[in-house]
Amino acid sequence: MTGGDAAPGTPGGHARPGTPGAGARPGTPGAGARPGTPGGHVWPSSERVSVIIPARDTAATIGAQLEALSRQTYDGWWEVIVVDNGSRDATAAVARSWARRIPRLRVIDASGPRCPGYARNAGCGASRGELLLFCDADDIVGTEWVAALVKGLRNYPAVGGRIDRAGLNDPALLAWRPSRPADGLPGHFGFLPYAQGANCAVRKEIWDQLGGFDESLRHSEDVAFFWRVQLAGHELGYLPEAVVRYRYRASIGATVRQSYGYGKSHAQLYKRFAAHGMPGQAIGEACRTWRALACQAPGALRSRHALGAWLGRLARRLGRLAGSLRARTFYP
Repeated sequence: MTGGDAAPGTPGGHARPGTPGAGARPGTPGAGARPGTPGGHVWPSSERVSVIIPARDTAATIGAQLEALSRQTYDGWWEVIVVDNGSRDATAAVARSWARRIPRLRVIDASGPRCPGYARNAGCGASRGELLLFCDADDIVGTEWVAALVKGLRNYPAVGGRIDRAGLNDPALLAWRPSRPADGLPGHFGFLPYAQGANCAVRKEIWDQLGGFDESLRHSEDVAFFWRVQLAGHELGYLPEAVVRYRYRASIGATVRQSYGYGKSHAQLYKRFAAHGMPGQAIGEACRTWRALACQAPGALRSRHALGAWLGRLARRLGRLAGSLRARTFYP
């Protein structure tokens, strides 16, 4: 099941960036919360809810996430589906050990392609809910997380929540990553905003309509999916009350590998969405970025903070070049 086969913008026409219906703009006050909804208990929903967690080699962290899910305040019908995407550790066993605390917990095997899009699609296909909620196995959701997302799906067909980057990461880990707005949906591509796969939800009919997540993307499949949601004419809401504490990679090596993968996926996104308005990068701007990286190289050796940040930026740029070659496009 590959989301890339569904042409963006088929139902409802094309929603241009910045126009009504194109989604909540990053940082827009009140985006995702319509007047009169805060504090209004419109849940529990009569629709069933499925929480889907893609997991691979997360035995060390998934217990904390499942503990957080076991303490949810939502009192409607909901289930948790852990999708084991070819783990080589005890991820599945740790997840199953929470079955007494989370009665509708299932662990399913998805040992095919190792990518979040494949795992999420497998979980959606096995789900019994009409509302699909997504989180990751190495993060920690807030106690109101399920209730907030279900409430948001009363007003929007797709929603994203707030990412708390400070709660689980020390200053060094935060320094290695690009700064992101503390509140609001991310939109740093200069195109449409998007919801992160670690904290988002969509009505199942929309997931089915779009053909699911694009399984050809090893990274940024969440970006592509929620862009396609908006290009199909659906609104993307932002819910600051749906909070997830987000965990970064804990080593420089893991951060560099992930950053390189992100860079490759950015070129793939450009290949897919340039025709819909995603801007490219001017050669002059790319040259200035590479020149800055070269000038900053000596200073990167002065501290672990500086080294991790510099290597992360370099890896993303190298990934963009590799991704451009593979996708036969130019997004440096």
